Amino acid sequence: MLLLGTALAFGFFGSLHCLGMCAPIAWAVPQNEKKKKVWVANRLAYNSGRMITYSFLGAIAGLFGEMLSMAGVQQGLSVLAGATIIIGALLLNGKLSGNIKIKPLQKLFLNIKVRIGGLLKTNNFKSNLSLGLLNGLLPCGLVYMALVAAISMGTFYGGAAYMALFGLGTFPMMLGAAYLGFSFKSNFTATWLKFVPKLLVLVGLILILRGLNLDIPYVSPKLNSDMPGMICD
Repeated sequence: MLLLGTALAFGFFGSLHCLGMCAPIAWAVPQNEKKKKVWVANRLAYNSGRMITYSFLGAIAGLFGEMLSMAGVQQGLSVLAGATIIIGALLLNGKLSGNIKIKPLQKLFLNIKVRIGGLLKTNNFKSNLSLGLLNGLLPCGLVYMALVAAISMGTFYGGAAYMALFGLGTFPMMLGAAYLGFSFKSNFTATWLKFVPKLLVLVGLILILRGLNLDIPYVSPKLNSDMPGMICD
């Protein structure tokens, strides 16, 4: 599905935004460059942890979308999701803030950061996996945008798949950042970030076309009128 394909691009082109929050944590982890296999295993554990958390959040978003689909509002949901992403891209110009002012959530994020601080004192496969799992829960505007798209998938599994692909798309950038260190961000930021708002607009347009029910294969498939949320072959 075209929409699932955008998840990889979403994660890949938007992952430089993640360097502001995720990479400093990766850089803070003690390095063990003498043992390359251990280093690779730990970095993969950390990023896999993030992907698992994203998939879990995507499953919840997809379940919410599935309930709305059963109510027969999938088309409107897709259009609304697409419009939300486009407006966010235009208003924020790709600068997606993760700041949240809701006090209960602030306390939750503070507790997560405290636990992350404890995990940074060790450096093994288990601690890196746990670090990634918790890191995936930290506020991130890019993740929020991806979750909006995941809701429009309209199914539990679709939402999980979308966010799993989104997380997978961030792997190259995050592994490169861990390997090259601080210089990675300074060398690529200016060029890479200009693609983020354009990509968000593209994803938003695809969601809107999908919701318009234009009977265009892969882009705007026909929805089954007898069963809300079902797509005809």
